[in-house]
Amino acid sequence: MKKQSHKNIFLILLLFTGLFLSCDQSIPSATLILKNGYVFTLHPARKYVQAVAIRGERILAIGSDEEMMRYAGPNTKVMDVQGRFVCPGFNDAHLHLASGAQAMGEVDLTGLTSIRELQRRISNRVRRLPPGGWLLGRGWLVGRGWDQTLLPEGEWPTKRILDAVAPDVPIFLKRICGHVALVNSVALRIAGIDRETPDPPGGRIVRDERTGDPTGILEENAMDLVTQYIPPVEMSDIRPHLIEVLKQLSQYGITTVQDLSNPETHMLYEELLEKDSLTCRISLWADMSDDLTEARRMRDKHRNPLLYFGMVKGFADGTLGSRTAALFQSYTDANESYGLPRMTRNEMNLQVLQADREGFQIGIHAIGDLGNRMALDAYELALHLNGDKKRRHRIEHAQVLSPEDIHRFSALNVVASMQPSHCIEDMRWAEHRLGTQRSMYSYAWRSLKDSGATLAFGTDWPVSPLNPIIGLYAAVTRRDTTGYPPKGWFPQQRLTMEEAIEAYTLGSAYAEFAEDKKGMLAAGMLADLVVLDRNLLKVPPRDILDAQVIYTILGGEVVFEIGK
Repeated sequence: MKKQSHKNIFLILLLFTGLFLSCDQSIPSATLILKNGYVFTLHPARKYVQAVAIRGERILAIGSDEEMMRYAGPNTKVMDVQGRFVCPGFNDAHLHLASGAQAMGEVDLTGLTSIRELQRRISNRVRRLPPGGWLLGRGWLVGRGWDQTLLPEGEWPTKRILDAVAPDVPIFLKRICGHVALVNSVALRIAGIDRETPDPPGGRIVRDERTGDPTGILEENAMDLVTQYIPPVEMSDIRPHLIEVLKQLSQYGITTVQDLSNPETHMLYEELLEKDSLTCRISLWADMSDDLTEARRMRDKHRNPLLYFGMVKGFADGTLGSRTAALFQSYTDANESYGLPRMTRNEMNLQVLQADREGFQIGIHAIGDLGNRMALDAYELALHLNGDKKRRHRIEHAQVLSPEDIHRFSALNVVASMQPSHCIEDMRWAEHRLGTQRSMYSYAWRSLKDSGATLAFGTDWPVSPLNPIIGLYAAVTRRDTTGYPPKGWFPQQRLTMEEAIEAYTLGSAYAEFAEDKKGMLAAGMLADLVVLDRNLLKVPPRDILDAQVIYTILGGEVVFEIGK
C-alpha cells in the first residue's frame, strides 16, 4: 500500500473517531453495536479494539465496550460477539460470478483422476437426457473442471474418449482454468474444424503429431471457433444458481466481489438489486478491446453502491496448468513450448493506450513472466505517452515473475491482484514445469509486498474454491490442505496473517479505488464486516481451515447468521 497516499485518509478517519468520542451530546444513537469482541480494524491508530458502533450503513466509531455503549439508544441492537474475531468483510478481488453460477448447472468434472471416470460422468448425463432431447434448447452437453495434471502421467484427454460414450451429442468441456476446452468429433464438425483449419490469432488447435487431425483440445482463442455455435443459456436457468452463490458469499464473510461476467447476466444482478435481494457489493468488469463501447455504457449505467462499474480486463496469456502461460524460456517439462500470448505486444500496447486515455482502470490477466512483462511495459508506455495522472492499473494473477520486474509494480503503482489458493493447488507440478529458479519468484507475495506493491487477494472462482479462509491459509503457510510440505513451498514468500487479511480487505478495496469507503473498520467507513469463531491472528496454522463465519454484516445489516 502506498503509505503517503493513505496518510491523509488515516488522519481524517482518526479525527472523525476523536470527534465522535468527544461530543456525546451531538452523536445520534447507533442502530447496531458489536461488543466484547477481538476486533482487527486495520486502522493504523487503533488496530485492535473491543467494539464497533454502527449507524445505518456506516460505522459511527470504534473503541472499548464502555466507549461504544455510550452510543446505545432505546432502539439500538447490541450484539455480544463473546470474544470472537471481527474484521472487515472480505473483498474477493477476482472471480467469475455468473459463469461460476452457470457451471453449477453443467457437468461437474472437478477432481477427476481417470479417463474412465470422465467418461462415466459424461455417459450418466447423456443417459438422463430424453430421446432426442439434446436437440432442444441449447443442444450441447457442456461441462467444466477437468485437469489433466490429476490424470495418470498427466495424460491429455482427446475427442476419442468422448466419441466412445457420446458419438451423437456435441460436447464442449472446459478445463478447470477455463482457458482450454475438450470437444468431440461432432462439435468439431459443427464448427468446421479439420486438419486444414488454421490456428486463430491468440489460439491453438492441438493436432495429432502423426495425422495432423485435431485431437479435440482447443487452446485459448481457438475455443471461440466452437463457442460461437453454442446457443446462449437462458437467464432463467442461471438465476437459481446465482442466488445460491450469493448465499455462499455471505456464509464465507464476503461482502464485495469484483467480477468479470457477460453483459447478459448483469440483468440478473439488476433484478436482484431492484428486489433488495443483492447481499453483496458487485464491481462489474468489461472486456478490454479495440471498441470500448460496452465499457463506456457500463460505466455510465452502473453507479449503485451495491452494483457499479469497475474496470476493463484484457488477456496477455493463458495458464500455467495448460502450458499456455507465456514464458521467456521454454517449459522445463516441454522444451518445445513457450506458452501462448493472447495478443501481440503491439496489440496490447494499443488497447492499453486507448483505454488509459479514456480514463478506464485496466486489469490484464498475466500468468507467465513474458505475459507479465508485456503488461508492465504497456502500462509504462501509457504513463509516458498519455501523461502522468491518477492511475491504478492491475495485473490479474501475476504468478510467474522475472526478479527484475517485481519492483516495477510499486514504481508504476500497479496492483498485484493474486489468488493464494492457486499456489497450493499448483505446487504439485509447478516446480516440475518451471524449474527451481523460476519457482522462487512464482506466487511471490512476500517479494511483492516488501517491494512496496499493493496486494489484492481473491479466489478466481470457479477455478478455485470460493472460501477466502483457504486463501488466507495458503498465504501464511504455502502448504496444501493436508499440511504438505511441512515447512511450506518456498516458505520465504509467506505472509503474516495480518498482511494476508489486509490483502483480502483493504488491499482489494484499494484495487477498486474504494479504500476510503471500505476495507477498514473506522468512523465513516461502510459497515461491512465479518465475525468468525476463532482468532485468525492467534490460532495455529492447522486450525485456520476450520474457521467458520458466525455473522456477516453488509452496510450495517446482518446478511448471514450461522444456524439461521
